[in-house]
Amino acid sequence: MNELIVVVLLAAPLLGGLIAWPLRGRAVEAVAVITFCVTAAAGLGLATAVPGLGRVTAFGGVVSIDALGAYVLGLTILVAALALWASPKYIRYELAAGELQPRDEGHYYALLLWFVATLIAVPLVDNLGLLWVAIEATTIVSALLVGINRSPEAIEAAWKYLILGTVGVGFALLATLLAYASSVRVLGESSDALNWTHLMAIAPQLNPGLLRLSFVFALAGYGTKVGLVPFHTWLPDAHSQAPSPVSALLSGVSITAALYALIRFHLVTVAGIGPAFSSNLLIFFGLLSMAVALPFMIRQEDMKRLLAYSSIEHMGLMVVGIGFGGPIALLGVALHLGLHALTKATLFLSAGALVQKYGSHRLSAIRGTLRAAPIAGGAFGGGILMLGGLPPSGIFVTEFAIIVGGVTRGYGPAAALAAIILALCFVAMAVHGSRTIWGHSGPIEAVKSFDGSLALRLAIPLVAVAVLGLWTPGPLASALDSIRTILGATGV
Repeated sequence: MNELIVVVLLAAPLLGGLIAWPLRGRAVEAVAVITFCVTAAAGLGLATAVPGLGRVTAFGGVVSIDALGAYVLGLTILVAALALWASPKYIRYELAAGELQPRDEGHYYALLLWFVATLIAVPLVDNLGLLWVAIEATTIVSALLVGINRSPEAIEAAWKYLILGTVGVGFALLATLLAYASSVRVLGESSDALNWTHLMAIAPQLNPGLLRLSFVFALAGYGTKVGLVPFHTWLPDAHSQAPSPVSALLSGVSITAALYALIRFHLVTVAGIGPAFSSNLLIFFGLLSMAVALPFMIRQEDMKRLLAYSSIEHMGLMVVGIGFGGPIALLGVALHLGLHALTKATLFLSAGALVQKYGSHRLSAIRGTLRAAPIAGGAFGGGILMLGGLPPSGIFVTEFAIIVGGVTRGYGPAAALAAIILALCFVAMAVHGSRTIWGHSGPIEAVKSFDGSLALRLAIPLVAVAVLGLWTPGPLASALDSIRTILGATGV
């Protein structure tokens, strides 16, 4: 039965994309929606089976999903649902404005479905080699989406993303080969030598030198996809030039998938040689990413680039939290992963609506949004407050947990530095947000009709983030505890 669900989960978006490619209008929208509903049903069915079983396997262990994998799978489906929900209105506007050609409509939905399929594959596989293939596939498909309107800026961003992403994933391939070289002496020459579950079981027997080298290459490789400094330069360009629903997927899920892969390498390294080596590297590069993102956020003039640099800041914080280890910080990281995905996806969708309304990406041109575009403007302002951790945002709870967790683990100076950077980043975002909401809007006409679909699409995730700051449902609390256990399985 599990095998059938996995086949449906991966085959449905691949087949749906093939059908969608030559279609246009309502037909392609219908194909995309039906395909995604089938995919979501299979994915959520698989993810919800994990808590009762502990781990779901299929195809002789090639597919193996634990609580962490189920969590990433669920987040992928939720953010993809938001992106698909926003796509019809966004694409119709771009077609009417001449930014896209009629044939691009089918291509967009096909590539979007394929992008979702590659993202879904990441948490399904137990084999680190197949994990690398899935991450590389996300890069190729999403690069085509970034450049879909073929403007000079979009093409430049797509090429930059493709080249840097592929170079980064090339380093990740070296990390995978080194992990195999370390394990093959214990497990023999078989595909099992790259299975994460087997590597964790034999980690103390692995070659320490090869493990260290493997993690360094994994950090450089998957860190590029995560957007860690100094491997981050592709991210602001790609996230700002991509269609806004795609930006939501890139920032909400794609970089999360890369972080998931990096976590797997980190856990094997910690199990084999202890936490000091990889944890210290994660803390250093996480803090560096947060610090470098700050000045770009302060002086930013592009709305979507502002959100992209915010993603670098938050991924840096999560990497720092993983480096801290311990139950408090790791529980904070687990919840922050989901809350950031929902909030950032909502912000990119609201930013996309505002960019279309004002005809500009420049923050100085987007003013008075509460009057001119109250739904998108209100969601953008509310999203900034949620993302900054203003209570009752759940992100306040997660950031506080990560900082306190770092202090209790003996990383007081690093935790203090992270707290200071977080506060300054919030101020930078709040200043931009306040100017956007209350600044003088010039000749922009106020919205005269209420868009219920847009209001629901932007309100639901933000309300969820606020509610989770006050109350955590029992099933989610149990899932987060299971994730924390996995992240701390080696005592980190």
